[in-house]
Amino acid sequence: MRQLSFQAISDKKGKDGSNVENILEMLYDLPREKIHGQDAPFVRTARIKSENMELLTASMTDEQKDLLDAYLDARSKVEGMMDFDRFRFAFHFGAQLMAELIKGKEDVL
Repeated sequence: MRQLSFQAISDKKGKDGSNVENILEMLYDLPREKIHGQDAPFVRTARIKSENMELLTASMTDEQKDLLDAYLDARSKVEGMMDFDRFRFAFHFGAQLMAELIKGKEDVL
C-alpha cells in the first residue's frame, strides 16, 4: 500500500489550486488497494453487472444509450456524495467514541 508522508498530504492542492483544507476529504480520497480474488463475491457481482449492462445496451438506440450514460453519471455522483457523508459520520462517531474512552467514561460501551 502506498504511504503518503505528512508533507505530501499537506502540499496537496485542491481543484482550484488552494491547499486542501479538509482532512476528511484527504483521508477519503487516499488510494484504496484492496485486491479482490477472482472468486470473491465482489468480482462475481461486478461481472454479472457488466454482462447485464452489455445485454441492455445492445438493444438500445444511440439516443437511449446517451440518456442511460447521463443517468448513470448522475447516479454515480449522488452515490459518491452519499458515500462521503457516511464516511464522515463514521469518522466523527469513531473520534467521539475514542475521546470518551480517553476521558474514562465507563458507560460508553
